[in-house]
Amino acid sequence: MRRLLRARSAARSRLLPGRWLAALLSIGVMALLVPGVSYATASQSGRAGPAVAGCLGVTPAVIPALGFVTNPSRAQAGHLWWRPEPGGVCVGTVVEWVQYNTAATKTWRVIVYSARHPDGQVVAQQTFTLGRGWYWWSFGVHQVFAGLSAVCVTADDSFGVPCLHFG
Repeated sequence: MRRLLRARSAARSRLLPGRWLAALLSIGVMALLVPGVSYATASQSGRAGPAVAGCLGVTPAVIPALGFVTNPSRAQAGHLWWRPEPGGVCVGTVVEWVQYNTAATKTWRVIVYSARHPDGQVVAQQTFTLGRGWYWWSFGVHQVFAGLSAVCVTADDSFGVPCLHFG
């Protein structure tokens, strides 16, 4: 009986390091495949307006890059998912990319232009203090906007406001 318990205990101690090794190896491979890209961590948040239950975008759309609001390949400032709804356009998740050239604190914003807010309304924002590199953040907007004309993303000192226009 003692031999069986020792064998089980030894097997458990061998499995745990193997699992940790596999996890570390996976993280290392991901870090090599995407150098310089990080997921931003929020320091404070704000949101305007309530989310609509069931408002999930299904059609992807790319927001063109502008200034420091860009991914590493400069192919996009971000992207979002949207779909038409009887009362307007549902905007689901909005993803924003921002490049930092030096350590700085910036507030990232999603601004929506609609019939109700022709001058724009900030519907989501996060403030980040980050070092040099590229970062992205996913904003869960999940709201229906009547007369939607544009969805824009920006960050402090980003030299422009990239927008996706709806017509």
